[in-house]
Amino acid sequence: MAATCLNDITTVILAGGQGTRLRALFPDRPKCLAPIHGVPFLRRYLDWLAMFGARRVILSLGYKADMVQAYVKSETWPGMEIASYVEQTPLGTGGAVRAVLPMITTETALVANGDSITKADLCQFVDFHRRKNARLSVLLTHQPQVSASGLVETDADDAVTSFIEKPSGRDRGGYISAGLYLMQRDAIAEIPDTGPVSIERDVFPRFCGRGFYAFKGRFPFVDIGTPESYRRAAQFFAEEAAA
Repeated sequence: MAATCLNDITTVILAGGQGTRLRALFPDRPKCLAPIHGVPFLRRYLDWLAMFGARRVILSLGYKADMVQAYVKSETWPGMEIASYVEQTPLGTGGAVRAVLPMITTETALVANGDSITKADLCQFVDFHRRKNARLSVLLTHQPQVSASGLVETDADDAVTSFIEKPSGRDRGGYISAGLYLMQRDAIAEIPDTGPVSIERDVFPRFCGRGFYAFKGRFPFVDIGTPESYRRAAQFFAEEAAA
């Protein structure tokens, strides 16, 4: 039986990127439709969200948005309502979240990068966010090497103390963002709506010390942003199917 922890949470999937690094493999489609063993990544992602009871999903789109919308219409999504927002100019990850605020019908939103996935229990993440009475929570996973990712540091109470976007010269392990955030409506409303905003570089730093917490674990994690990571994603899902 599917869990229900996302029943009362709107999910926003950020899938508007150009996906330029992946075009060598898939020049004709947006990144979120890249096939993993014949199944579009977006389908796998939405099926994963459904396991936790996701009912309302907003796709924030840009590059080849019409192709994504056509795919969504061609499939069935039992118990799930999927809407979309198409940005006319690139808004960045933070700007895209701010733009869809009028479409978010719940007090809490789950914001998800549309090119990565993890094997974390989202119900535990939701429970953590509520126990902390957080305005913003990020799901972190430990990685042995973090120079290519945003490094997040916390205090003893799991409050985020600093966020370093792709720290240069650091080759040791640490906790990185798994591309999943729980945000309250009032926190989203603080994001400027005047142009491109990065959730990692512009939003995270301003919330340190203001109800910003991190849910940490050693969760399997993969993204499909580059040809190399895309190939790892294929292995990731093959291992999951065999488990």
